[in-house]
Amino acid sequence: METSYNMDVDDLFGDSEHVSIPTINATLPVKGLDGRLDELGSSGCCQKITWSKNGCVACISSDGYTVNLKVFSRANETGKWHLGKDVPLELPQGRDVFPLVHVSWSHLGNDLAVIDEAGRVMVFSCHTALNRMQFVRAEITHPESEVDSVVGMHWLAILPYDHKNQIAWSAAREQDRWKWTIRPHLFKDAHHPVEGKTSFIYLKKYGELKLRFQQHDNSWQEASTHVGPMISTREPFTHAAFASNNDNTLLLVAYDVMRRLHLYRIETLWNADKRSQGPFEKPTIQVSLMALEDDCNPVDMGDDDLRNGTAAKGAAAAQLTHLNFLPTTPEQDDGSIPTVQAMFCRPPNPIPYDMNPQEARHSVIVKWGVHQQQQNQLHPSLDQVTSKKKSVNSVPVQTTFVLKRQPDFALHAVVLAFHPVWYSMLLVFCYSDGTIEFRKRSTMEIIMPDGNTDTVLSLMQAGFVFQHTEPSLHLAFSPNHCMAVCLQLDGTTKLRSMEYQHGTLSTDDDDPRHSAALAALTLQSSSAANQYFSSDDIFAITGPLTAKRRHDFTTLLFEGHQVNIDCGIDESCQNHFVLLGRAPIFVKTLSAMHILGQTGPVHRSLSSKMAWQILNVKYVTQILTTVMRAHGDINKQQIIPDMIPRFIGIVRWTMHYMAYILDDLFALGRNLSSTSTPLTRAVLEENLRESNRPALLLLLSAFPRSMLKLWSQPLNWVKRSTEAFAASTNSASTSAGGAHPPSQSPELRKVYMPLHAAVHCLPFEWRYFDVLVGEIQSLVRAIYAREKYTEAQRNACERDLLLGRIPDVLFPVAKRLVTDSLWNSTTTSSSTPTSVCLADKIDTGKLLFFDTTWLGFQESERAKIWNHQHVVDVCQKNVIRGLGVQGHPVASPRQLGEGGMGSNSLRQCVRCGECMEDVVQGLPGYSPNHVSWLIGVTKHCICGNGWMVVEGGRKKTG
Repeated sequence: METSYNMDVDDLFGDSEHVSIPTINATLPVKGLDGRLDELGSSGCCQKITWSKNGCVACISSDGYTVNLKVFSRANETGKWHLGKDVPLELPQGRDVFPLVHVSWSHLGNDLAVIDEAGRVMVFSCHTALNRMQFVRAEITHPESEVDSVVGMHWLAILPYDHKNQIAWSAAREQDRWKWTIRPHLFKDAHHPVEGKTSFIYLKKYGELKLRFQQHDNSWQEASTHVGPMISTREPFTHAAFASNNDNTLLLVAYDVMRRLHLYRIETLWNADKRSQGPFEKPTIQVSLMALEDDCNPVDMGDDDLRNGTAAKGAAAAQLTHLNFLPTTPEQDDGSIPTVQAMFCRPPNPIPYDMNPQEARHSVIVKWGVHQQQQNQLHPSLDQVTSKKKSVNSVPVQTTFVLKRQPDFALHAVVLAFHPVWYSMLLVFCYSDGTIEFRKRSTMEIIMPDGNTDTVLSLMQAGFVFQHTEPSLHLAFSPNHCMAVCLQLDGTTKLRSMEYQHGTLSTDDDDPRHSAALAALTLQSSSAANQYFSSDDIFAITGPLTAKRRHDFTTLLFEGHQVNIDCGIDESCQNHFVLLGRAPIFVKTLSAMHILGQTGPVHRSLSSKMAWQILNVKYVTQILTTVMRAHGDINKQQIIPDMIPRFIGIVRWTMHYMAYILDDLFALGRNLSSTSTPLTRAVLEENLRESNRPALLLLLSAFPRSMLKLWSQPLNWVKRSTEAFAASTNSASTSAGGAHPPSQSPELRKVYMPLHAAVHCLPFEWRYFDVLVGEIQSLVRAIYAREKYTEAQRNACERDLLLGRIPDVLFPVAKRLVTDSLWNSTTTSSSTPTSVCLADKIDTGKLLFFDTTWLGFQESERAKIWNHQHVVDVCQKNVIRGLGVQGHPVASPRQLGEGGMGSNSLRQCVRCGECMEDVVQGLPGYSPNHVSWLIGVTKHCICGNGWMVVEGGRKKTG
């Protein structure tokens, strides 16, 4: 028997054939992967970390009972960007405690939804600072059920921010310049009908659909309905996703435990009256079932020929982990339609059923396109009925929805996080092996650096990539998806940044790929600006730049943001008023200029100083003109006493700034006169760079000069308003018994006198400064007109000035400013004061020793020490920490803190690092009206970026 049994042992064990040993992935499986997949499979709402569009990260703690906020900010001393310390949300007391499972920011990042395991939804709203959010109670229809969890939620669009958009599509090189393709687009997404108000919608496990919305007064209410009959406990939903139908309605897709997809259309009938500020009735929600899909499993992709595309024998074990609904994209050429995207995690092939080698666990994408068809619901045979009065064709057609399945798409590993970005035209996949992939939605092609230096479409194509690193269970992207924050099982977080693959941008080599990289950064910055996103993450990945690179980048930013800074050649041009008012793109561009050249709290490059001072001048001018116009006819109306506390620091700052500008100008003139070198444009520019003094450039620049011209009227008004009280005080002190006039109480004089002191603090007559600014205005406009410069040419000149260069056409004016205007008198006649040089008008010795250090524009060692020991409120323009604290007339020394050090917390800008008093209602020294006004005008730092609360009363420098 043994001899008859002839067995080939080599063949039995396969040794007769070559054995292909698969390459072992060096990346170890992420700890907690199985548990995370169970979470993803059981609910569509289990996002543990999220990054808001305005720069704040919210994450659920490892124990599931706390939400921590982390602000993304820049350290002043080092210039490094980082996530700050955890600031826990104050959860409402007296509620039943369940583990928290989902966090989600609104579109603008002002509101945060927190969902617990029992399906309770809590809303928190930002209050003056990114890391201070308050719980907002909502008037709900009825108490939430403890067994009805949330399986999907969606924030509705906010008007007007999400309605109209300028989409930055691409940048193309034309010789040595870049041309930008930026086109407007109108979105028709479902939205709250009242401008600026927020709303969101969510589906619960057993089919209840709820809409949370804000009233006119920002209070929250709720409306609800069911998506059909109450679902039995045997077939609840596990996942749901929403998408715009591009007609102001919503589409909803829901996945149940029977592995079926339900497609619904949601129409919301709002009862809001945009003209009325009173409460409106709750909206009505109408839900219609449009389609049902039974076979939602991935097909067997390795044996299609044998199975004819049917579900594999082992496919029942495939687990749905992500359900997304991708809306129509703005790009009409890609033929996009609303698309349901389901991601399943497939286990290794079950060996008993498959002849193929066992494969690793991975994800498979299953997609359905949502097609709309117009069809008549009546059959044509009904025309044969003689008793009918109308033909079938006369019956209105109806829109039907059809789910058409697309080919499945296998991925190389398990997807742990997925994010559609850039108007859902790009898809980001985060895998269990640590890989982050960007794919085009239309083709699913991976976007990689392609070396194209003539056309730029995205950061990834231009050379910025996420390096492969250790995987994370939870991951969220920054507003511009160029940074990621990773959350591990133990609750620790780590930042991942895109890295530039073509060398470094910190050199001046002429590699055209570097120019393309700067164009890509500009393109993304323009996209962020037009979507009201923070762009801090863009500057975080840029890294240090040389002076030339900063110059090139800033030029691209002005062009890519399409900022017009020309202010014309006569009074008919009103562009300076446009830039003064609501001009967020202008502010964002100046803010970028500032941060690119800021190397410390008081150290800035010349162009950075220019930008920072223009931002300050713009803000101060807004306050001066706004307060003045609020009084009506200023010839008949004095400053209202209640307005004065908010005005004192602003007026003091304007006066000191005039002194700073003139002192800067005299210092520059002395430097130039001390050398025998002929004064040429090159010599003047070199002196500006070496001295780092921007005064001359600011006076030549149209916008800041126009702002300085606007100061004259409000300052004269302040002077007139306060001199009456000063005169009454002087006369009262010499009267018998020192009695005061009955119409002017001591309390009023106490309020008015600090403002009087502020407007009279200069060692020279401030109107000489106003005359100088007027002369420069006339000279610059005249030379532009004489040379027949177009708007585009003037724009180029103005950009050169901001970047520290003097255009040839303006050099004669610049030369006159630092020579004749300072030293050379044309006449001694007092009847023509405009012809007398500045040195004859003012005491230059007093000006030299007039201390303007507190303005923060000087870079001396003394200025550095002073800045370290003091804090100046960047909005109120008062010293609020250190010796010489400047309080309001209604504040007492005790209210300011012992030893001149304030005890209240500060708000600090997340980008530039400047601070302001953390003013809230009830703060000593501030009236309720003053607080309300400040909250309105200081929603952002003057550089346009958000605040974070810094406890302990001192600014954070590192």
